[in-house]
Amino acid sequence: MHKATQNLPVWRDSDRDWETEFEKYVSENRTLAYMMLKNARIYKDEIILSQKNYKGEWESLTWAEYADRFTALAKALIDIGIDVGDKCSIFSRNCSEWAISDMGILAARAVSVPIYATNSKEEAEYIVNDAEVKVVFVGDQEQYDRIAQIIPDNQYLKLIVAMKDNINIAGDKSVYLTQLIEKGRQLANDKDFENRINNANPGDIVTIIYTSGTTGNPKGAVHTHRSFLCGIFPAWRFPEAGPHYTSLSILPLSHIFERLWSYGCMCNGVKIGYCPDPANFLEYMNHFRPHFMTSVPRMWDKVYGTIHANMKNAGGMKYKMFEWAKKVGIQAYRNNKYGLKYRIADKLVFSKIRALLGAENCNIYHVGGSPFAPEVNEFFQAAGINIFMGYGLTELFPVCVGFRDNAIPGYCGVLLSLCDARISDEGEVQLKGGMCMTEYYKNPEATKEIFTEDGWLKTGDVGELHYVEKNGEKLGYIKITDRIKEIIITSGGKNISPQQIESLLGNEIFISQFVCIGEGRKFLSALVVPNFPILEDYCKKNNIEYTSPEQIIQNPEIYKLYENIIDANTKSLGQVEKIKKFILLPEELTQEKGELTPTLKLKRKFIDQKYKHLIDKLYEE
Repeated sequence: MHKATQNLPVWRDSDRDWETEFEKYVSENRTLAYMMLKNARIYKDEIILSQKNYKGEWESLTWAEYADRFTALAKALIDIGIDVGDKCSIFSRNCSEWAISDMGILAARAVSVPIYATNSKEEAEYIVNDAEVKVVFVGDQEQYDRIAQIIPDNQYLKLIVAMKDNINIAGDKSVYLTQLIEKGRQLANDKDFENRINNANPGDIVTIIYTSGTTGNPKGAVHTHRSFLCGIFPAWRFPEAGPHYTSLSILPLSHIFERLWSYGCMCNGVKIGYCPDPANFLEYMNHFRPHFMTSVPRMWDKVYGTIHANMKNAGGMKYKMFEWAKKVGIQAYRNNKYGLKYRIADKLVFSKIRALLGAENCNIYHVGGSPFAPEVNEFFQAAGINIFMGYGLTELFPVCVGFRDNAIPGYCGVLLSLCDARISDEGEVQLKGGMCMTEYYKNPEATKEIFTEDGWLKTGDVGELHYVEKNGEKLGYIKITDRIKEIIITSGGKNISPQQIESLLGNEIFISQFVCIGEGRKFLSALVVPNFPILEDYCKKNNIEYTSPEQIIQNPEIYKLYENIIDANTKSLGQVEKIKKFILLPEELTQEKGELTPTLKLKRKFIDQKYKHLIDKLYEE
């Protein structure tokens, strides 16, 4: 027996036949490439892609220019022998060329297989071999050099395409994207191209997205055009949006979250602005002033922490005004009553925060991928920045998407039509819907393992399904409480969620990374990576001498500082959830060292093993 199997009536109400509407939508649009060519005829001279190029110049492409480039690229790919269903990879940070290459692949009726820009040669090679990739599009010199080491002896890979003209290439198996596009413009294979795109169907594979691999080798989730269109159709509830709206693309396009959201925006004419490096977040926010974006809680945690630290350091009347405005704003948000006090707080404080962040045009900024502290979410809602937790997986995306003003901090919502959710007797969130992958590529054992006998996708997330009255509507929300494989079971048999504890430290500006430890142990401990620029400023202000990160973390005064920070941020926890001891680490955990996935998730087992010699000392008595 299962506790919940139905969707919410409000999103599957009697006056809308979602299944029939979706079938009509699919029949009209067929594939993503077919839809983009249709949109190019509709929007023509409207801007669709915008970025800062490798020369440091801002540049934009219109719909007509975008379609010309990806059409020419598709014709060139057909000419060099890329057949229907062949795999081509994109190994790059976010940029306009990513979108051109991707749509060129799809317009040739091939399959687009993304590789995270930060992946090592070995990680990229695994995907090339597993997916039998024939062409790799690379975004910069570092990625070109990695693929150039692979191609000489690889049985599948035939060509490297440099997406930017400043990449140094060599040999007859490398070419520039601009050269391929120009070649395609000169070709007389229009009929071949038209046959490809007109004969493509929704059941064609659109992509294979490899999971980030927290345990073992990554698995390739196979999605069709139909499954992606099924994700876009019920999720897009923004009739006001169009070419006058901008979405900032900051999460990796290699990830399904940014990829599918960007497709959804483009399907509705919304301009995409690319930010290749999250470290430059403020610069790109202030340039584009986006209406939409996708991001992760960690980014907003740090913004929240920085705002509070700056206000506290300012002191005096400025700090008192900030605290007053925060209190007024949160109260107004909770009660949905925005009176005179709120308007004053907004004018004096919140409007300045929005201007500083480039968030004046915010319609909704989606976040997902990890827990988002409710108090942080409430603060930004109070400040007029509508941040909303969604939910989904590489295998089935999206599940929950925010619309209008229906965010509930601590919850993921709203549950989409065409997607059903239930909670198993063990508390696992299980899903079913047309946006689900068809299989793990060439991996029938893993495919069988992730589905229940009656065909529901097992998410691995422990959660709750809530039906909440919000703004006069009954809406469905999912609350994720644990990750099954990440639950810590102490030697005393206590089940503890490390993510919930770690999220409490997410907005602490003195902490860069925090890892909860305790599997099979008597109590919880932690690995803590300080935010060294902030810590160094603290040392200077307090006359604490240091010569290196290694020296700073050995200082008993610094250890006491972090002990107080951890205690203050975790005071709401029960005794068994308290961090009893911790270790300060001198450098960041990174993907390159094997400690993080490309999506910056912790590889807990690897971290436990790597730092076992230090962790064991915490439990010595």
